[in-house]
Amino acid sequence: MDYFIEDIGNISINNGLVRIDCVRRVQGDNEGEVRLQNKGQIVLPLASFVRIQGAFTRATEEMVSQGILQRRSEAEAEAPATDEQVTAALESFEADLDDNSTADKAEEKAPAKSNRRRGK
Repeated sequence: MDYFIEDIGNISINNGLVRIDCVRRVQGDNEGEVRLQNKGQIVLPLASFVRIQGAFTRATEEMVSQGILQRRSEAEAEAPATDEQVTAALESFEADLDDNSTADKAEEKAPAKSNRRRGK
C-alpha cells in the first residue's frame, strides 16, 4: 500500500513512540496564505525512527553525490522562517546536512544492551 505524504508537521515523543503529524498544504482564505491540513500520523518506536532517520541521511548523501541536491553554505544554513522560504528552498533542491547528524547523536546516547546474564 502506498501513501503520499506532502509534508510533516509536529513531531513528538511520548512513552518511547515517535509521532509524526502528516499534513497537506492548502490555499488559505487570503491570497498567498497557506494552511496546513492534518492528514494523519505516522507512529514509530524510537529505535525505528532513528534507523529511518539514518536511512534518510544516507539517501540524501547519495542525492548530493549524484548532484540532485546541493549543500548550502553555512551563511545560508539557517532554517527558512516562512512557508514561502520553505517552498523556495524545496524548489531549488538544496539540502542542509551536518556531518554530525541527529541520528548519530541519538545512537551514541542509546545505552548498549548487555549480553551478561544475571545471577539468580
